[in-house]
Amino acid sequence: GESLAKRGAVIEDRISDLPEHLILQILSLLPTKLVIATSVLSKQWRSVWKMVPILQFESKRNIRKFSEDVCKSLLSHKAPVLESLHLNVNENCEDVYIGIWAAIAITRHVRELLLHLRFSYSDSRVACFVLKTLKLKDCVLIDIPSKVPVGFW
Repeated sequence: GESLAKRGAVIEDRISDLPEHLILQILSLLPTKLVIATSVLSKQWRSVWKMVPILQFESKRNIRKFSEDVCKSLLSHKAPVLESLHLNVNENCEDVYIGIWAAIAITRHVRELLLHLRFSYSDSRVACFVLKTLKLKDCVLIDIPSKVPVGFW
């Protein structure tokens, strides 16, 4: 078939005309990989993803590459508060990666950290930091520091 441009159709960019808070809300519903991909749309969209308050990442086989992508994205993020960080990890992962992600997220003022860890073993320890919400799913062994306030759990 003939393209819209060849038929003389006017192609409008209605999304860019929306208020920024609404664009960020829409982008918050998408996986972060797709959100970052919007940065190639135009000069106006180059940094929009950096203000999205909800980041979602899913690992795909290479835990080292996944960790690098998560760290780079978190370090580039510019929103004053990171409302939610969801990390869906599908392969074995060393404790050090979890600690690095949590430490960077905390410097980005994360309010909710969701680690969905699907391992073939359950030997993972997560240090708990000052968070509003920490959600852990599946096989996770938590080593709680003795200085955690009584009302934490």
